[in-house]
Amino acid sequence: MIKNIFVSAAILCLMLASGCSTVSMPSVSYTAYTSLYWLREAGVPEAAEFSDAIGNAKVNLSKDTVANYDELAPVNKLYIEMRYAALNEYIIGNNYQNNLDIACGFAPRSIAMARHNRMFVGADFGPSVSEIKRILPDCLSRKQQKRACYIVADATDRTSMMKAADKMDGRICITMDGLMMYLTREEQAAVLQNIRAILENHGGAFVTSDFSAREFVKAAAEVVYHEAEAQRIYRNSAEMYEKTASADFDKAFFSHADEAQRFIESQGLKVKRIPLFPKPCSIYCAKELNIEQYQKLEGLKKAAFMWEITAE
Repeated sequence: MIKNIFVSAAILCLMLASGCSTVSMPSVSYTAYTSLYWLREAGVPEAAEFSDAIGNAKVNLSKDTVANYDELAPVNKLYIEMRYAALNEYIIGNNYQNNLDIACGFAPRSIAMARHNRMFVGADFGPSVSEIKRILPDCLSRKQQKRACYIVADATDRTSMMKAADKMDGRICITMDGLMMYLTREEQAAVLQNIRAILENHGGAFVTSDFSAREFVKAAAEVVYHEAEAQRIYRNSAEMYEKTASADFDKAFFSHADEAQRFIESQGLKVKRIPLFPKPCSIYCAKELNIEQYQKLEGLKKAAFMWEITAE
């Protein structure tokens, strides 16, 4: 069960997050807080709104306890913001009116979608859902709140996932922002089979960069640093998250894209790899880059790290 991720992940959160209570933090995923932290630090406005509502003391990393924080920070900000923004741009650019965000954590996508008059359903475990339901009225108007719904659901459980999807009418864009690398092959298969069932019932597509995460993070590191240095920093970042969730990314990641595609297709799904940003899109943290880095960022935007997955 993927619920095990949240137990082990929260242990390190107690060490890394300053000002957290020992009551609330162990019940919520460390990665949920850190993803929101990096989005906020990148300058994403709705992330700052979520962080303010949750409490900035909770959404905070103690820099003294994160090894090589200054090296890791620009890469994490760039990668986390780009994967978040790419999914938002896909939903809006392809005129989806419905978004089901699996393992949504504290990603502020509900704010972005509600303000673009889209219906958003976030699916996650109880503690995260309870926290967001508490703060959502602080972030959205009453009218916008009608477009944002959170439901307790396990991505590997067919019944709860179908219940989440059935809250929407019409085709659905299913999104996932950093879950697959924490799952076993059996769990990955279960999640994909559940997604296929939703797509067969509702139509639409599943989009994620998770199957390109290793290459995506390395490419983000190479925007900020030269290649040799980028490889070292990528490895340091991966080790931090592996220790956090007791995960082994080398086992979770596929050896190459063709292997991942065959695995997805074996679950009865079709796969198409597409650019992160087919159209021009601004990235908030790009303001921190120099000219050379910015030019490399423009190349990264065109990389085919997004996976568009549909039912056969």
